[in-house]
Amino acid sequence: MRVDERSELAEEFFLFIGAIMRGTRAIFRSELEENDVTWPQFHLLKMVKHRDRTTVTELSNSLMIAAPTASRMIDGLCTKGLLRKEKDPKDHRVTLVVLTRKSKVLLDDLLRAQSEVMADVFAGEDTSELARNMKSLGRISGKWLAIAEKKTRKGEKNE
Repeated sequence: MRVDERSELAEEFFLFIGAIMRGTRAIFRSELEENDVTWPQFHLLKMVKHRDRTTVTELSNSLMIAAPTASRMIDGLCTKGLLRKEKDPKDHRVTLVVLTRKSKVLLDDLLRAQSEVMADVFAGEDTSELARNMKSLGRISGKWLAIAEKKTRKGEKNE
């Protein structure tokens, strides 16, 4: 494949990602606003759900944001009753972040709605082709995150 062709595909990829993100925000905007949750806070809640219990540092690393930014987001979500902080039973110096019943209900509702939207999007598509595309996207996203983490670590060393 020519370098120019890879560049064109990369540009097309970014256009598609942008369209998907804009569409997703539009679909969930009202639900998030009703619950006084921002788009970044929603992603943070999904990360906590995925990990069950996590620390501020783990969240800041996963979201690639500064620990103080993650801490402020967590404090805001605690104030809204969507997160709770608790001491790690194995190491009382460590504070864990966990979902509350309220955030579990919110995430269940939003993730169910997301699944319904995706079912509509995927309707009529060939499932074997979708599976190949998901496998490719999985590889691409893995490489992307590895590069991002490498650059983040390199930037931290230069500070």
